[in-house]
Amino acid sequence: MKTITKFILNLTSVGSIVLIATLNASQLAVVGQPTPDVDGKPITQSGGPRFSQPTEDIDELPPTQPGRPVRGGCASISQLGLTALMPTNKMGRTVSDYPTFFFYLPPTEAESAEFTLQDPSGKEIYKQALTISNLSGVIGVSIPANQNVPPLEVGKSYRWNFTVICDSLDRSADQIEIGTVRRVELSADIRSKLEQADPRQKTVIYAENGIWQDALSTLAAARRDQPNDTTFKADWESLLDSVTLGEIAKEPIVPTQPQP
Repeated sequence: MKTITKFILNLTSVGSIVLIATLNASQLAVVGQPTPDVDGKPITQSGGPRFSQPTEDIDELPPTQPGRPVRGGCASISQLGLTALMPTNKMGRTVSDYPTFFFYLPPTEAESAEFTLQDPSGKEIYKQALTISNLSGVIGVSIPANQNVPPLEVGKSYRWNFTVICDSLDRSADQIEIGTVRRVELSADIRSKLEQADPRQKTVIYAENGIWQDALSTLAAARRDQPNDTTFKADWESLLDSVTLGEIAKEPIVPTQPQP
C-alpha cells in the first residue's frame, strides 16, 4: 500500500511540473496578477497608484526653457529646486475644464510668484500672482471657473509657466518651470468606473489611464481632507515616485495666498 501511495504522489508531482512547463510567459504573468475588477470597481494595488503616460505623450519633448537658470539667486541652499509635479517631459493630461497644477517650492527669500496659462495660439488666458513669503512645500494653483477665464477645450494643448520672482526689478534671476497640459475626454467605460469609485480608486483609474493632472488633484484633495491617513500618504509617495519625484513626496502640502 505504501508503494502505491508513493507512486500516486510522484505521478501527481510530475503532472504539476508538466502543467507549469506548458504555460507560456504571459500566462504565468496573469496568474500572479490581481483581478482588475471586483463588482465593477478597480482594485488598488498594494504598491499604490503608478502613473502610466500615454505612448503618444512620452515622445513629446518638454517645452523650451528660456535662457535662465531653474534655480535663481533667491533660492536657499537645498538639494531640491523649484519643481513642477509633472512627468519628466512636463506633459500632463486632464479631463477638467479648469484644472489644478502643483509645484514644489523650495525655501526661498522671494516674496511672490506668478502663474500664467496660454491657449494653443499663445494668447495668455489666465494670470495669477501669489504671495509666497516664508513658504516652502507643495503648492497648488487652480484655474478659477468664472466668466473671465475660458474653459480648456477637449483635444487642445495649453502652455503654462510658473515663475518665482526673485527680484521684481531684475527678472533675469527668476526661477521658472514651463509645461503643457492637454484636455482630453473620458470614455464611457472610464466615466462609469469613476462614478462608482472612492477617491483612492479614482486616483488609480486616472493614473492607469494616463490622466496625470486629475490623478494628482484627486489624491492631493484626499490628503488635505484626511492629513493623518497613512494610506493616502503612501499612495502620494507611490504616485510621485512613478514620475521620478520621490524626493518631493515627503514635503508638506501648503496653502498659498493669491494676490488681489
